[in-house]
Parts: sequence; structure tokens; C-alpha cells
Amino acid sequence: MNSQYTFIENVDPARLKEFACSAPVKSHFLGSHAWGEVSKKRGWIPYYVGAEKDGKLAATALLLQKPLFLGFSYFYIPRGFIMDYSDRELLKFMTESVHKFCKKHHSIYFKIDPDIKLQTIDYEGNVIEGGENNYKLVDDLKAMGYRQKPLNYFFENEQPRFTFRIALDDTMDVIESRYSRTTKARIKQALSAGVEVEVGEAKDIDEFTRLMAMTEKRQDFYSHDKAFYSYFYDVFQKEGMVTLYLGKLNIPKLLSMREKELKTFEEEAQKLQDATSKKAIGRKKEVDKKIAALKKQIEGLADKPKKEIVVSTYLTVKYADKAWALYAANDMDYGKFYGNYAVYQRQIRDAKEEGLKIFDVFGTIGRPHSDSRLSGLYEFKKKWGGEYTEFIGEFDYIENRPMYFMYKKLIPMYHKMVNKKLRKQVQQYEP
Repeated sequence: MNSQYTFIENVDPARLKEFACSAPVKSHFLGSHAWGEVSKKRGWIPYYVGAEKDGKLAATALLLQKPLFLGFSYFYIPRGFIMDYSDRELLKFMTESVHKFCKKHHSIYFKIDPDIKLQTIDYEGNVIEGGENNYKLVDDLKAMGYRQKPLNYFFENEQPRFTFRIALDDTMDVIESRYSRTTKARIKQALSAGVEVEVGEAKDIDEFTRLMAMTEKRQDFYSHDKAFYSYFYDVFQKEGMVTLYLGKLNIPKLLSMREKELKTFEEEAQKLQDATSKKAIGRKKEVDKKIAALKKQIEGLADKPKKEIVVSTYLTVKYADKAWALYAANDMDYGKFYGNYAVYQRQIRDAKEEGLKIFDVFGTIGRPHSDSRLSGLYEFKKKWGGEYTEFIGEFDYIENRPMYFMYKKLIPMYHKMVNKKLRKQVQQYEP
């Protein structure tokens, strides 16, 4: 293959990160050395490859090899090559070079799912005329030999194809002005309840895992065990790429606040007892409602542990110019205090303060008004005012056609069996 580029089969981790941070348009933490190391815990073998031009990196990629039966394997390149996709010569070079590399490792196929927008859409998923689109790139990938997989609208493939991305170029006031009215109100409710957001440490993974187990049981899914989250945190922390956020609620302090509020409203109600004016009578009704609500909340808190409790946790990854709200868990016994809203606001503010350009909610559905239980996830993430983003999807580059089609028929059966086994394991992580 005659080319101005040279393929590198082992890019140094420091060089990989330096390139990603200097060319952040297509950078993604899923292409980082840290993610490759974490992926080892999930049965993948990582390789860090790239393309050089005149001694400088022009593209990199994390290749994750999954060993299969009979010595075969397949490769996944999470979020595709880190490169300028408008350079079609470079794209072709990387495709052909990776193809040869994978063939040496008895690969059936390799897969990419580039971090590239397919088209500009509104919050309903409708295409905005005159907006950005990358249909030409899709056609070019097909012409190069890639097989486009059916477009997914939920979470059935390796990565979500839809997300919301909050641009951080504006001032924080402007960013927060885009929050929905409900979001603003719930942030205020969380702060009025005394929810405090702190940055955790490795020891706090215990609390994260506790809440994650509760979330998994409630939503009927299984992700990872404590050992995985601890290893994930350690690896990413060494790279300065992760923040563990903890939303805490101090029950004794909250009870004291609510009891003082109740006393104040009861005193006001006493003064309004003999009110006769229309305005005073209206106010009396408002005060009575507040008294009833406060008594109900105080009664509900009476049997709660009299201590500070972690009610919301997030593991947020930061890489190059972006942040991702990757893993989240909440204790819904305290859901009415909206601790997760306070934590989410803190994540966005920190990303802005650190000079990042984009805050990614890391995944939502592509059918906003479906009957899916995930529609609530869409509604929550939409409320933060980000751009509803649709990626171009997954593409397979087939190296062994007979084995590819055989594997594609067997793998769904395998996944069904594994998922059934994993769901049973959730019980051992319950609090």
C-alpha cells in the first residue's frame, strides 16, 4: 500500500493521550489507554495503534480484541478512529492498515461506531432542514467495504447512538438558563433540603456500589461488580480522568430545618386564625398546605437513620475537551429531595470551570415518545438543555465472511444466556 502515512502497531500511552488532547474534535475517553486497561477486566485484549505522517501522529485507535472459539476473534474500536474523518486518504489508510492487523490475529471482523453526528435533529428526533449531516461519510465508509448495521434507537448495541451534549462555551448563567423549569425547581429543592455535593475518594466506591446495586435491582439490569468499579476508579484516577461525586443528605440537620419551618408556619397560621379578608383567607390556605406537607415530611424522616447519608453518586470521566456522566446511582428512598439534580449541576459547573468544551450525558434513547421504560431517562437528560445528538451508527468490516454470518447468528443466543446469569448475581451486591 503506497501512502504518505506509516502504520504504528504500538503507540506509547503518553503519546496517545497527547494526540487526543491536541486534536479534541474526535477524541473520546473510549479510545484512551485507561479504557483499554479497564477493558482487560471485561475479557478484551487492548492494542493501541495509529498512523504517522512526517514523524507526527495523524490518527490513533484503541483496538479491543475479543477471543472467540477455534482461535478466532473479533475487534471493536470504541467510538472509531481518533482522526479527521474529512481526510478520506487517511481514513482509507487506517481502514486498510487495521484490516491487515486484525487479519494477523485471526479476526472475523472489526467494528467501529464513530463519535460523529449523523444529522442535526430537534428534541422530537425530527431532522432539521439545513442542519449538519454526514451522509457522505456513511456512503464513503460503505464504499470502503464497511457494512452498516441497522440503526439502533435504544441500547441494543455496544454504545448508545443518541445522547445530549451540553456546549460549555457560553457563560454558566446562559448554560443554566437552558435548564427546564422543573430542573431549576428541583435543584432549588435539593439545596433547600441541605443536599451537599462532595468529591469522593477510592474508599467511597463502597457507597457508589451500594447505590448502584439498589439502582440495578430497581431497574432490572446488571452492569458490574465492586471489583470492577474499584479497578475502573484506580486506573482512571491515575490518569486524572475521573471524579466521583457524592450527594449527601444530613438527616438530623434536615429534621431541625423542617421543624423550625413548621414552627414558623404554625405561628403564622395562628395569627391568621380569625382572618376575614379574601387575601388573608387565601394565605391561610397556603400556610395550612405547607404545614401539612412539613408534618408529613417530618413523619417520614422520623424512622430514617439519624446521620448523613449518600443519596446520589456519579462517576464522571474527563478526557481532552469533554466530560461524560458515565455511571450514576441513586437511593430513591430519598428521591423526593432530588439529590441527583444537585450532583448533576455540580458536574456541569466543574466541567465548565475546568475549561472543558462539552458535557455529555452519555446516552439516551432515539424514540422519545416510546412506551419504553427508558423514556424517563430521555426526559431527565433532556431537561438540562443539551443538543440532542444522533451518531452515524455501527459499521462492521468483515474479514471472514462465512464465520461472520455464523457468529452473528450464535452471538444473540450467547448474550441472552449470559445476561440471564448476570441478573442472578445482582442479589449478592444488594445492601
